[in-house]
Amino acid sequence: MTKEDAKQIADLINERNQLTKKQQSNDILFNKDSYVFIKDDDKIIACAESKQIQWYQYEICHVSIHKDYEGKRFGTKILKLAENIVKNNNGKIIQCTIRSNNENSIRLFTRKGYNEVNKFFNPKSENWINIYQKIISIE
Repeated sequence: MTKEDAKQIADLINERNQLTKKQQSNDILFNKDSYVFIKDDDKIIACAESKQIQWYQYEICHVSIHKDYEGKRFGTKILKLAENIVKNNNGKIIQCTIRSNNENSIRLFTRKGYNEVNKFFNPKSENWINIYQKIISIE
């Protein structure tokens, strides 16, 4: 990942998500091994982060697709890349949080086997947040 890639990832995440704290390119570059992205020529069009929470648990964060590439299966492609990080590191459970009004993300994750396990209200963003999990391995 280059500095320009990290900047584009931060810009894409900040543009496509209602975050209470903006993503910074330096933080993304520092954690570059947890990010996956897809480019079209030199432009980042999809990205996601798979960060380890526990030795067995990962969280997929900020799945973001450039608006010009929506509806072209890039959500499925980037989610698969993010899940591969978990599988390659012997993760057992994947978790994600999704705003309750983010229908596209809810549809993507539920179609890929994630189940809603809980929800909470975030007073900073004034959004209800759904928590989804997927079991990768029961070994």
